[in-house]
Amino acid sequence: MHEQQFRVMKHITLALGRTLEASAAEALGAKVRVAFEYSPDLKKAPGAFTVLHCGLSRRGGNADREYERTPEGERFRAPPALFRARYVVSCWAPAPDDQELLGVALRTFHDRGELEVQGEEEETVAYRGRPSVELEALGFEEHKKVAEALAIPLAPSIAYWVDFVIQSARVTPIKRVKERVMDFKKIDG
Repeated sequence: MHEQQFRVMKHITLALGRTLEASAAEALGAKVRVAFEYSPDLKKAPGAFTVLHCGLSRRGGNADREYERTPEGERFRAPPALFRARYVVSCWAPAPDDQELLGVALRTFHDRGELEVQGEEEETVAYRGRPSVELEALGFEEHKKVAEALAIPLAPSIAYWVDFVIQSARVTPIKRVKERVMDFKKIDG
């Protein structure tokens, strides 16, 4: 497996942004910028999205140790850690165009229940299958708290949970018995 798997959250963030950017270009016929932090210039037309990581929790699932066959031999890798990352996607544009961008974000991940990854992301994000992307609506009070915590103004936003796996770096070689000798002796008695 890929030794750079610790980059999984960065790659998830980039994949979310790339997916939003491609979907907006297709839906609106214009490039819409995706940023990973807020700045006041994002509100200028044609607008922009921000993809902000704002939470992490453990999740259940199959966390058995992993069997691997390598040129050096067989080994077990310690069980992976199963997580859910929470992202807030905010839409920045003059009103009501910001709501149009929110519609693009909603439809993008409604139609794509799994995160699309490419290149190095295949080995870090999708080594145990494509991560699921699950919508979670933000109520006003929670939205306000998230905006205050991230030091950004309120904007049309939606939250997403992305399930992912962190692969352990600890491995244990498997030692197989190559030959077994059995010696039988007659015991008098």
